[in-house]
Amino acid sequence: MNFLKSKRKVSLVLGSGGARGLVQIGVIRSLEEKGYEIDEVVGCSIGSLIGAAYVEGKMGKLEDWMRSITRRQVFKLMDFTNPKFGLLKGERVFESLKEIFPDKNIEDMDIPFRAIATDMVSEKEVVFDKGSVYKAIRASIAIPAVFTSIESEDWNLVDGGVINPLPINYVRRKRRNIIIAVNLDGKPDAEYGPYNGAKGLNAISMLQESYFMMRRRLSQLSVELYKPDYVINIPHNIAGIWDYDKASFMIEKGKELTDKVVPDVPIKKKEAKKKNKSPKEKEKEKEVV
Repeated sequence: MNFLKSKRKVSLVLGSGGARGLVQIGVIRSLEEKGYEIDEVVGCSIGSLIGAAYVEGKMGKLEDWMRSITRRQVFKLMDFTNPKFGLLKGERVFESLKEIFPDKNIEDMDIPFRAIATDMVSEKEVVFDKGSVYKAIRASIAIPAVFTSIESEDWNLVDGGVINPLPINYVRRKRRNIIIAVNLDGKPDAEYGPYNGAKGLNAISMLQESYFMMRRRLSQLSVELYKPDYVINIPHNIAGIWDYDKASFMIEKGKELTDKVVPDVPIKKKEAKKKNKSPKEKEKEKEVV
């Protein structure tokens, strides 16, 4: 790690991955408990939602809502539309989210925040760093063929994870901050269920596994190229894309996996000396005061 970097300020990169992204709530909780200060957030897809709630100071309310949601409620939030353009409009879930944290312009937030989407026209990323945070999130989570895209004369926006599922390259405080990336496309782990890999697949499964393999490789390349200080890899089979009813499990796993990778903030010498003083020394200090 660069010795000029802060030992506690963090640029946090939150990747894409559907309901797996709920682990990111646990990641943030763990980082806070360890003494880190998150002062920059870059989010993609579900990462843009979790990141926006955090920078608005509403992650506690989002966490409570997510922990209470049931599979039945997840289904009720699905507002189906003409499948020619996408299965879901996404309006119903955003109406619910606005009761948790209101819309706000990104440039008015206390912490620098960027959400990443993909433009199908230019085949490039689109970075939202100003304007309505909900417009940014809606574009960033627009999973192709699942949510309708955000279309205008100049662009057609879909999920940022299409070409950049772990957007480490959009961190701006890389010289002074610790960079921590949450990769939701980690290798499957047998702990979370059987995984047969690329063997014995039917046509649909082959297509799906090929897509997952591509995403894992894209995330890996991003890590190799931009070299964050810490990467928290979340096994791909820890949850399905719609498993939002498993929020409590996911959040606790986020804490657990972060604890395995990221150390506590080092205690400064003066703080450590003060902390380790004997009861007699502390008593003498009180008498002097």
